[in-house]
Amino acid sequence: MIKTKFEKGAEFQTPAAVAEYMRSLIPAGTISVLEPTPGEGNILNLLGEYDVTAPANFFTLDPSRFDCIVMNPPFSLKYAFGVPEDLEANGMRLGYHILLECMKMSDRVIALMPLFTISDSDVRLRYMKTFGIKSITMLPRKTFKYVRIQTAVFELVKGWNEETVFKAFELMNLPQLETQS
Repeated sequence: MIKTKFEKGAEFQTPAAVAEYMRSLIPAGTISVLEPTPGEGNILNLLGEYDVTAPANFFTLDPSRFDCIVMNPPFSLKYAFGVPEDLEANGMRLGYHILLECMKMSDRVIALMPLFTISDSDVRLRYMKTFGIKSITMLPRKTFKYVRIQTAVFELVKGWNEETVFKAFELMNLPQLETQS
């Protein structure tokens, strides 16, 4: 059976425990939150106490300011829709583009991204450090079924110039993430 891009994309939805953790990083006093690419709503469903914007198509969203952005963007055109044809989005560029646009819309961004977002580009690392990286929480390689790319939750705070905290998120006892080696 051949899966559609939306069915394949379901394999990359934010696991409930990770979505809960991401929500815990939203600072007190936050009112407006953007979830730019809500997918099936795993993050969105946890944001009921906030004034949430979750567009059906991020690329048609009018630029606005938000107190916080919480996201797990698609990283491949195979799993995205509504991407403008003129956008240079080959490879992982789509997810990076969404991240960079979101950094213009808020002083706080909580993003689930591949770790190599910072490890394979000195330019991107410098840009994110200049913005402010408060913490990086490493997720297990088996966070997403059939994917062995190391992912992490990046907590970005504009103007953060203190040390970045590195954490490890333990998912071993969560049944929805158990996979066969």
